[in-house]
Amino acid sequence: MDITKARKLDTTELDKEIIKTESRIVELRAEIAMHRIKNWHSLKSAHKYLARLLTIKKEHEIIKALPNEQV
Repeated sequence: MDITKARKLDTTELDKEIIKTESRIVELRAEIAMHRIKNWHSLKSAHKYLARLLTIKKEHEIIKALPNEQV
């Protein structure tokens, strides 16, 4: 999913995407450990995508914590 689309997601959909990405990271680690894939870059990009999603989630939390006048 593109980051611009991820920014438009609500909190529950964002949480689902985070869980999906975390499970993908676990799968990639297992496949790399069993030497099924040798593309280490896919694991690195999955980690970066997860970090971006967590940043977006934190941004949503900060925006919700602001008083309504400042939004």
